[in-house]
Amino acid sequence: MHAYPVLISAAILAYCLLSAGIGRRGITMPMVFLSIGVLIGSTGLELSHDSASVFHDMAEITLALLLFADATLLDRDALDKIGARAARMLLIGLPVAIVLGLLVNLALLPNWPFWELCLLAALLAPTDAALGQSIQSNPRIPQTIRNTLNAESGLNDGLALPFVLFFAGMAVAEGDPELGGGALFRLLAAQIGLGALVGLVGGALVGLARNAAEDRGLVDHGLGKVATLALIALIFFGAEHVGGNSFVAVFVSGLAYANAAKGTVSQAREFIEGDGQFLAILSFFFIGAIFVPVALEHASLTGLLVIALSLLVVRPVAIWISLIGTECRPNERLFYGWFGPRGLATALFAVFVIMDFEKLDKGNPILVTAITAVLISAFVHGLSAKWASEIFRLDSGKKDG
Repeated sequence: MHAYPVLISAAILAYCLLSAGIGRRGITMPMVFLSIGVLIGSTGLELSHDSASVFHDMAEITLALLLFADATLLDRDALDKIGARAARMLLIGLPVAIVLGLLVNLALLPNWPFWELCLLAALLAPTDAALGQSIQSNPRIPQTIRNTLNAESGLNDGLALPFVLFFAGMAVAEGDPELGGGALFRLLAAQIGLGALVGLVGGALVGLARNAAEDRGLVDHGLGKVATLALIALIFFGAEHVGGNSFVAVFVSGLAYANAAKGTVSQAREFIEGDGQFLAILSFFFIGAIFVPVALEHASLTGLLVIALSLLVVRPVAIWISLIGTECRPNERLFYGWFGPRGLATALFAVFVIMDFEKLDKGNPILVTAITAVLISAFVHGLSAKWASEIFRLDSGKKDG
């Protein structure tokens, strides 16, 4: 076991030194560290409740950091340009994707309990900003399109979590009176509403407090990055304390903070993105080492078909429907629909429900399907990202609609 930290550290260092060259070949960070994780995991690293708990905690921190960093990119000008598209993709596209996923699951998994079919559909709906980093850094793709995809991928995992909790709760509600009645509906409203409220108020107040401190010369800029990290912790645990969705709260706080604070927040963003990327690397490594071997061992043809339809049909059709009535061109709709990679959120939420809802009848198949989807998505979306502008005929010199 003592050799694992050495191997992981060496692999991360080597990747950092060679990352630009690796990226030019269309190979992404998740592809690299999922593969390394599988190689090391095959030597005998076993899946246990403790290892799943460690992964759960680490992935939560990773998502919080990356969500905040993504949100701070969206200043007033960016929000004005992308608001309608991102809102439609979130408020229409996400629910439609869950419904279409449910229909696919009903057809392919007829013997599964209904609410667990809903749960699987919700787990496969959120997308991952970390897997889309090569898209965000591609100058050939118009900036507005990149910002829209960034906003949608940043918010939809937080918005998908209440659905995951609701469906998991419904799946076990028959045996637990405390989860019956209107309790789960109240949870759904509280998760989104309280999370957004905590994020909005907290982010705006801290942004205004920063302005006041800056005006009076009270800020030690050497501690500014630490203050940002403290803000994320305050919002995350504050939302959790009052019963809100921590991920929604963190993302909304990033939006509020970036738009309330004067001047640039780029230094804080660079700090968070650096730490967030390190944790994302570790998360993908542990997914590969701990979960992928188990998922591959128990994968089924039916599960693979569910994943294929989720990637190739469910997400593209849901996004296409959500953008009806906008000026979004067909090639842009196809682009948004295809680049919805499944990643840390899908893996984290799957581990969460398996650990916290032990009475699920199909818990293990749900986990296997979710992890396999992350593995497949990392490679198919990662490899296609390099040629996205050519595949979808996107021209950064043209307006985005």
